[in-house]
Amino acid sequence: MSNQFSALFRDLREGRVTRRDVAKIAGSLGLATVAMHNPRPAGAVEGEVPLYFTWTGYEIPELHQAYVDEHGGSPESSVFGDEEEALQKIRAGFSVDVAHPCVETMQKWYDAGILLPLDQSRLTYWDDMWPELQNMEGTHFDGELYFAATDWGNSSVLYRTDIVDTEESWYMLFDEKYAGRISPWNSNSNVYAAAAYLGLDMYNVGQEDLEGPVADLLRQQREVTRFYWDDPVQAEQAMATGEVVSMYAWNASLVNLLAQGIPVAYANPKEGIWTWCCGLSRISTGDGDEDLIYDFVNAWMTPESGAFLIDTYGYGHSNQKAFEMVPPERLDELGISSPSALFANGVFFKPLDPETENRYQTIWDEIISGM
Repeated sequence: MSNQFSALFRDLREGRVTRRDVAKIAGSLGLATVAMHNPRPAGAVEGEVPLYFTWTGYEIPELHQAYVDEHGGSPESSVFGDEEEALQKIRAGFSVDVAHPCVETMQKWYDAGILLPLDQSRLTYWDDMWPELQNMEGTHFDGELYFAATDWGNSSVLYRTDIVDTEESWYMLFDEKYAGRISPWNSNSNVYAAAAYLGLDMYNVGQEDLEGPVADLLRQQREVTRFYWDDPVQAEQAMATGEVVSMYAWNASLVNLLAQGIPVAYANPKEGIWTWCCGLSRISTGDGDEDLIYDFVNAWMTPESGAFLIDTYGYGHSNQKAFEMVPPERLDELGISSPSALFANGVFFKPLDPETENRYQTIWDEIISGM
């Protein structure tokens, strides 16, 4: 089992899977419900060292090396498979000082009453952050800061440039011209994609539109889809052989296929590329030392941590100076050489109210079931 998990972790680090896939894959290995902890550093005082709750693969010391250098070791850590699991565990009383949610879930976390505000004046690298990430929706509530952005990336359509000859659009995931050669992600992201193409507010699709044109487009997609992927590696392999010519993808799939010499491009859809962002938040259930908590948050936000994240995981970092430490050709390869342009032309994921989220999931479940 340890060898299987080591291979899974290596795939995460090398971009063949994402942290969102880890929970599903780990589940098949019997690991999804196992909470993994790093021990407290030698010499630490019990009750003072922060506990960090994060995605698998994001607890490694290279992402907070400045903290290790100053305090002689990493804080204690525990990992979660997804944010809903993390939220429920915290609400049940799990002792956490710092968590690593994504911005679209922050409204739910704030409403749960588990967050503590962050003192912006204690964030050493705040002024070095991309301005677009400082005040996006989901970072502030009632005038106080609750979320310090750390890592971000894109969601888009990856396509074979030697086969696909069409306008870059989210419609590429629905196009009858390429029937039987399309691979969307098996998730309600397809509801968002359909809404975006139809010119609707993808965060607030009315029920009439959801059951009408959106559902119609999703049924069309179902007919032209080769397969809905659960593991991006599955779709990447099909892209490499030409079985599939377009897929829903994150940045890492682009890098993986280019490394194989496959002619692919990462679309910048006319309706806007999507940008996700995750970060660090203080949690009220912990008893860690406040100074150490801020030392840890600041360590995550150093340009050195950012450069490691970019080069190793293929995702962007909140610190602008991190990009200066990565070779330009590597940034070009990853498709993140111009973050400001991506932010300006893209659509940030943001909190979705629970009722809307339930409606989207319901319609997607109906589509997948064949209705």
